[in-house]
Amino acid sequence: MPRKKVLIIAKTYPTLSRKYGETVCTAGLLEDGSWIRIYPVQFRRLEEKQQYQKYDWIECDFVRNKKDPRPESYHPVDPKQMVPIGHIDTSDNWRDRREYLLRKATVYGRLEEVIDGAKSNKISLAVFKPSKINRFFWKEDDTRTWDADKFEEMRNQYQQNDLFEDNIWRKTFQMIPKLPYHFYYRFTDSDGRISRILVLDWEVGALYWSCL
Repeated sequence: MPRKKVLIIAKTYPTLSRKYGETVCTAGLLEDGSWIRIYPVQFRRLEEKQQYQKYDWIECDFVRNKKDPRPESYHPVDPKQMVPIGHIDTSDNWRDRREYLLRKATVYGRLEEVIDGAKSNKISLAVFKPSKINRFFWKEDDTRTWDADKFEEMRNQYQQNDLFEDNIWRKTFQMIPKLPYHFYYRFTDSDGRISRILVLDWEVGALYWSCL
């Protein structure tokens, strides 16, 4: 994929990866309203000027992620390219944000349609508009800390300098605590089907569903 502009819609809370260290998964919309998943991004290792927010525009060269069969999955050729170049604010009742999310992107109201698309590997990211939000609730995570072995492995990895990169960040970098709660919405779709979604987004935006 040549250089593309992406409107950042969501980024997940950081997780630990043995291959990539601490990383986040980011989702956004291209200018035509189609979705893209960007992984991996070692977000907290980026310089402050590179750390994008929701509804920032970024521009970057992307390569198809061959290890992920989902059609929207790509990884950045160089994460340092992902510098914010613009932002869409909430003026005029979120007019410009609504233009992309509710007009350019496909909006689904039936959960079954989203499930079928995921099963056939046609979609794995979507704008879903429930007919009713029934409840928001949370639960404590049974495991409130990272796996001890993986945590120690990541910490040792970060303490070792890399010959081919700037290692200044290693002097102050600290592993992020594991999020000790799970947050959920229970909703009704346009068919009257009641389901539950788990909030995964770092800034409360990316969701996945689990049927009751």
